[in-house]
Amino acid sequence: MTDVRIVRGDVDGVDVVHLEGELDLTNANVLTETFHETSAPSVVLDLTGVTFLDSMAVRALDAGHRNLVAERRDLVIVSPPDTPAAWTLRVAGLADDLVRESLDAALASVASRRATDF
Repeated sequence: MTDVRIVRGDVDGVDVVHLEGELDLTNANVLTETFHETSAPSVVLDLTGVTFLDSMAVRALDAGHRNLVAERRDLVIVSPPDTPAAWTLRVAGLADDLVRESLDAALASVASRRATDF
């Protein structure tokens, strides 16, 4: 099993989760558990430090996103364009509406969504 480092935090009421390492078949369940451990209306998942992302991890991301939507919660993924995770997300078709290039851009996206909800 490949080790993944997870750092959780809160930024202005947004659950922010930073992941580092490889996300693959051996540990994709970490993503599922991570989604279940969040409680804020918006979740930012920072994949900047992810060095490998396989199809099982993409499936876990997609399932987590669908669950959050069902709970009327938001997900924004951080993955700068030059990272391995960004390439995988583009190929999987998840890049356009969920992915932002930086944590600041992700938090701004969340703030913008919140402003339109009122």
